[in-house]
Amino acid sequence: MVSKGVKAGGAVFDSSVEPRPGRGAGAMGVVLTSDRQLRVVRTTRPRGLRLEGEIDLANVDVVRRVLAAAARDGGDVRVDVSKLVFIDVAGLRVFVDQAGALARRGGHMVLVGASRQMVRVLALCGWDAVPGLTMVERIAPAPRRPRI
Repeated sequence: MVSKGVKAGGAVFDSSVEPRPGRGAGAMGVVLTSDRQLRVVRTTRPRGLRLEGEIDLANVDVVRRVLAAAARDGGDVRVDVSKLVFIDVAGLRVFVDQAGALARRGGHMVLVGASRQMVRVLALCGWDAVPGLTMVERIAPAPRRPRI
């Protein structure tokens, strides 16, 4: 189902990736979309996204829209992929395409916690050397401000 975009927090999201009612922000983040196959969470510490579940041709357009919206603010886009149990080549291609677009603007797509299989497929396709694509094992959360 495709629906019209709505304005949310300065970025335009398709309503299918808007925060769902009753699932507010917290230490874990804001759920942008969730279905039987994929859950996308906007995180704050560190700022970025967390993808949980499976990415394939059935939901790759949702992932593309979410990544594009996250990239609109500029800078790096950090995506925790450690909770993905499956991603096909179409899903990997979305990350590669977005990394290239970010690199042209001076940013990076930082994939956090990629599985060995994900890293291997990226390497086999030659996509591990794409400008703007960085893979890290993990990112430490930003330090909390002391309470006064």
